[in-house]
Amino acid sequence: MQETKFIKKYSYLIVLFFVSITFAQNRADMRSIDVDIPTAFFNEMFRSPTDKHLVAWSGGLKVIVKNQEGKEIQVEGVIKYFEDYLNSELTNLGRRQFKYNLNTPIKRVSSPDKKSWAGHCGYDPYHNVTFNDIKNGANPQWPAEITSEVWGLNLSKKTVKQGTLTNGKTGIKEAVSFYFNANSIYYYHKIKPQDLKGKINRDDNYKACGKVGMYRLGPGHSRFKRYAEVEAGEFNFDKRLFLGDYQVQYLWPDGTFQVLEEYIVYDPFGNPVELEYELKTFVGKISGTLVHEETKKPVKNQKVTLKPVCEASEIPEKEKKTDGEGKFEFTEVPNGVYYVVTKGAPDTMAGLTKDPALRLREIEVKQNSKYDIYATYTAYGFAKAELVWRNATIKFPEEGESPQLFDMMAFRNSGDYDNPTGTDGEPLKIPYTTVVPGIGKQTLYAWPESETATPEVISVRSLVHDKTKGMIKFMVDLEEDALNTCNISQDNNGPIYLDIGFDLNGAYDAGKDLWMQVEVGTREDKVWNAMRGNSLNGHPLSFKRYHFKNDEIEKFKNGEALEIFLTGQATLKIEFRPLENE
Repeated sequence: MQETKFIKKYSYLIVLFFVSITFAQNRADMRSIDVDIPTAFFNEMFRSPTDKHLVAWSGGLKVIVKNQEGKEIQVEGVIKYFEDYLNSELTNLGRRQFKYNLNTPIKRVSSPDKKSWAGHCGYDPYHNVTFNDIKNGANPQWPAEITSEVWGLNLSKKTVKQGTLTNGKTGIKEAVSFYFNANSIYYYHKIKPQDLKGKINRDDNYKACGKVGMYRLGPGHSRFKRYAEVEAGEFNFDKRLFLGDYQVQYLWPDGTFQVLEEYIVYDPFGNPVELEYELKTFVGKISGTLVHEETKKPVKNQKVTLKPVCEASEIPEKEKKTDGEGKFEFTEVPNGVYYVVTKGAPDTMAGLTKDPALRLREIEVKQNSKYDIYATYTAYGFAKAELVWRNATIKFPEEGESPQLFDMMAFRNSGDYDNPTGTDGEPLKIPYTTVVPGIGKQTLYAWPESETATPEVISVRSLVHDKTKGMIKFMVDLEEDALNTCNISQDNNGPIYLDIGFDLNGAYDAGKDLWMQVEVGTREDKVWNAMRGNSLNGHPLSFKRYHFKNDEIEKFKNGEALEIFLTGQATLKIEFRPLENE
């Protein structure tokens, strides 16, 4: 009896002893794991989906351990070594790819032997659809536009890593291989995209001009934008939009944007189907400087136009002229995107979209020195002639610059008449100064493409008809020894003169004999009339020389057009038409 009592009394201690021994033995048999976590492999397992229809993700991982002979080793709890990383990645996946509409919680589970792990996450755009609803592809509450067919992209991947197991009892290490078998399923349903339209109203009553961007945030990690042009304040998406979470942006023509709405859920089968926003605007200023492309000196007194990129905005153009330092400034400019337009430079885009004060970098202007020079001589009741000197170079030095020097005697003595050079050894170019015997210092500022200053005749016609002798037939003599002149020059730092001249010959059709040579030009200091006693009395042969004013010289420096009239009993209209820059 006492023995029985002893057994009963101490049986729990015996059991506890054996349990302790077993636990100790188990602890002694536990093996610690040492292996690098295959992060790149796991990242691929949780890779970013790209399809617009994504609704859920499901995946799992199994780890098998094998010894050097390739035999599987029973290692319970091996998944614990990787579980924290897997759980963290699943959480990141849910937050990143299902940031919005996350109504089904993330679920994680490990197998009883702790050798495998599984998880899933998803979202419900309608009526709390469960993961099983998505997986099974059936829910009567879904709209008819969403098919009950749900399909998935199945990915199965494997990799192996080398590591070690350490016996907790003996401390012996064993080289082993860890085999990872992963699978991922991306679940989708099919949605037919629908149209979306809307309005953008500027608060200053001008018309909005740009784009509306629908920036899709989710679901799915692949974010993308859809754009629609804004025309007269209205937009319509030709490329239909999918259901999803969007940020609504307004994009100015210069690429900057502002957020109209931080977050909306766009449901193509419900609301919204039409959006409307008011664009907050401001008034500011745009300023800049024009400089010559080569000299980098300021371009003075040149017209600059501020032109809205979008004419439909109804924002008016503005014009300014640069000051003595080449600077310009436009004030009270409505918020928007503009072109700064000026001669000799490409249009510069100026986006007044962020700050109310925009300072442009220096705009380099290519000085236009090429002109076509047109001359129209009209003697009423006598004759009219139109001519043009093509591709003439007209160039004046900038402030502080001096014309190139040309030694005519040295040039003649050199014998190299095809390659004239200045005293600096550089090829001779306009403008240049030379010493002319009997005249002194002469500076040439303009010369046409033709070395002999021969013009191109546009038209010549008679304005008089003599009944007894018939019609006078006129022609312009283009021979090299004829009076054909076209230049702008200066003698001894005096006035800068224009010299244009041509020979106008006239003869009666009946007689065919040369009847009159009329020297039309600007080379004389007084007006000459034709010989007395014939029908040409009262018609000038030459006009008073014309000297240029400072503002006209500035126009040439800026590559602008110029038109002058020499008048008397006849007129000589001269036009300087700048050629387009190359």
